[in-house]
Amino acid sequence: MKFGYELKEIVDFELPDVAAAGRLSTVLRSHWGAVYVHERNDVPLVTVYFRTPAADLASLLRSVEAWVARESLCAIRFELDGRDYVLEAGDPDWAFAPCAEAA
Repeated sequence: MKFGYELKEIVDFELPDVAAAGRLSTVLRSHWGAVYVHERNDVPLVTVYFRTPAADLASLLRSVEAWVARESLCAIRFELDGRDYVLEAGDPDWAFAPCAEAA
């Protein structure tokens, strides 16, 4: 989905599950209207389209960083300009980590 945006105007955030993707998209929609939740290769993604890359990108990353810390996720991957990055914030809360399925 490009919707007429250039690659540099799109950020994809990878989330551990669809519920987390939904929570992040809800937070981001209040400021960035063009926010979509979808999956790529069974990985939940939140895609954000923005208009002015320099100003919006810094604000967007700060918002997501604060959300990652509140969610105790420790880190998430994101893609920008065709490159993968890791956004780290806060400490993990292992009480909320998914349990391994019984074999």
